[in-house]
Amino acid sequence: MSAFAIDVQLPLLVGLLPVLGLLAGLLYLESYKLLKLASVVALIAAGAAVAGLCYFVNAFLLDRTGIDATPYTRYVGPVVEEALKGLVMVALVRTHRVGFLVDAAIAGFAVGTGFAVVENLYYHVIVPDAGLGTWIVRGFGTAIMHGGATAIFTTMGLALQGRRPGGSLVAFGINPASGALTLLNRTSSYGPIPAHLQVDPSGRYLVVAN
Repeated sequence: MSAFAIDVQLPLLVGLLPVLGLLAGLLYLESYKLLKLASVVALIAAGAAVAGLCYFVNAFLLDRTGIDATPYTRYVGPVVEEALKGLVMVALVRTHRVGFLVDAAIAGFAVGTGFAVVENLYYHVIVPDAGLGTWIVRGFGTAIMHGGATAIFTTMGLALQGRRPGGSLVAFGINPASGALTLLNRTSSYGPIPAHLQVDPSGRYLVVAN
């Protein structure tokens, strides 16, 4: 491999590997395996699609608002990006695709990872001569920030949803080695006094009668 090829690939590795490695670490450490690998890949793809959508939305708003590029990218662009990432997570929570705080955090980080990957690939195209220091900041700072911000938003939203007035359901995981209980989730039963529970045959859903 030539020195030129190494020089070209090193910034990309520094920009992409930290966030991808952290996501892989979260999946490995998550002992309950609430999210399947196929679901994580789909969430990464959703984050990548949001990044592409943000490109067009920001270009449209930049043209229509007349705001200079520098203040727009500092103050308006990040709001647009986080809002669109957040909409993906709201849809997942509202459709009950994400039900536990653990998988909410991983799902949010996966969407942010997909966004960060596309953003850094695009940055590499438009600023091919960016120095290694810039890529260290983008890889260990900006990229992980995208994943972390979406993960925090999702877990906070799910936690707030579980604090609705009325009855609530609490789920615990059991450590197979020690038998210790770990709080996984608390969610509303959408009514007072949940008295009757039944797990469906697949083991994925819980039917509640208040």
